[in-house]
Amino acid sequence: WSIHRATDTTLVDPIALPSDLELRSGDIIVAGGVSLQSRMVMSLTDGNRYSHVGMIHVTPQGLYVIHAAPTGAGDGGVGDQVASIPLSLFLAERGYVAVQIMRIKGQAAEAMQVAQDACDYASACVEQAVPFDGAFDLAEQQTMYCSELIYLAYQHAGLQWPDTMVRSISTVLVDGPVILPNAFTQCDTLETVWQHSSEREKS
Repeated sequence: WSIHRATDTTLVDPIALPSDLELRSGDIIVAGGVSLQSRMVMSLTDGNRYSHVGMIHVTPQGLYVIHAAPTGAGDGGVGDQVASIPLSLFLAERGYVAVQIMRIKGQAAEAMQVAQDACDYASACVEQAVPFDGAFDLAEQQTMYCSELIYLAYQHAGLQWPDTMVRSISTVLVDGPVILPNAFTQCDTLETVWQHSSEREKS
């Protein structure tokens, strides 16, 4: 019963963003929650607070998150592919208790253009319904997992990621080079726009 309560996403209050927070297309949002899926990803490395990553897309209809997710809780009803879901839904479905929003550093105009180009790439992946990469295989790009999508989108836009973004892991879940969501929070190329953690984090 205690394990059930610890992983019950319905017991977590949805994270609300500040009303004065100005988000841009291309902003990177990383999150970690209490679900079993979140805890499995967080267990891959010590001190890992995050299990999922997506990209903010500012549209006339509102704020959306472009992400790659398997079918299940947190897929916004569109799983096993790259999809776009409302930001509010992204924050509510997986019982997230830690969220960090980041954007690339640099001259404002240049950085915003790179971010927009990355968002355009991610949006094209949505239109193509690129399948989710359940094998977490960086060697092929016909399918994508969450971190791979963001990494490739910015790489396509001309950003040179540091080599430290990719690490080798050997577990039942992942075996080989992989990019984990928390790699973005440790990257000097990015700066934090906003972050939040609740009292339930790591409980």
